[in-house]
Amino acid sequence: MRMKVAKYISEFFVKQGVTDMFMITGGAAMHLNDAFGHQEGLKITYNHHEQACTIAAEGYTRQTGKIAPVCVTGGPGGTNAITGVFGAYVDSIPMFVVTGQAKRETTVWSTNLPLRQLGDQEVNITSAVSTMTKYAKMITDPMSIRKEVEKAWFLMLNGRPGPVWLDIPGDVASTFIETDDLEGFDKQGYIDEHWASFNQDNPVYDEQYTKDVLAKIKEAKRPVILAGTAIRHANQQNEFIKCIDKLGIPVVTAWDAHDII
Repeated sequence: MRMKVAKYISEFFVKQGVTDMFMITGGAAMHLNDAFGHQEGLKITYNHHEQACTIAAEGYTRQTGKIAPVCVTGGPGGTNAITGVFGAYVDSIPMFVVTGQAKRETTVWSTNLPLRQLGDQEVNITSAVSTMTKYAKMITDPMSIRKEVEKAWFLMLNGRPGPVWLDIPGDVASTFIETDDLEGFDKQGYIDEHWASFNQDNPVYDEQYTKDVLAKIKEAKRPVILAGTAIRHANQQNEFIKCIDKLGIPVVTAWDAHDII
């Protein structure tokens, strides 16, 4: 099927079960804005500041267990969104951010010159957020879009959850592609046997590890359990309550997990 890259992204989100999105429009993101705004099954909330978009997306995921992607424009739009992304990163909350970017030919990426900026409001946002995301990439090849959105979505949810960020130049977002020609993402090499997925009922069970933990508890003179938010991420609150009721030892919670018990 022939469609714009921006439309492919919006349809991908809906196929993943996304129903809500937080967005602020802008010139560099106009094709993304158009695709998301007209996507059937997707409700857009237009915030007044990009920081509000990412903070709202974090709160949405905490409350619903679902993902509400964020779309903001390039330059200051992206930099304004950083605070909410960092908050999600340190608290292990999955988040998917899509930003607009200047056209490829007017980005520093397209030159061999030591410039700090070339395009209108251009910011090397993926480098800026590399320390607070699990994956951040500027899409320079329109035909890589399927692979990149699938990879970002997978990494966002699997292992320790966290934000991912795709930066889409305007001429990439507006490019028409044949979806049948797109290459998908191969998970092999990214899957760890000890990984669980966010909000999925697929706990990783290691019998020997469990025995070792129980042995340590028995050896302890004054045992106590420190419960963290990963219990919620793994969707194991009920199992945890059963466990501590059976063990009968004191429990304290990390600051981000007070509602676990």
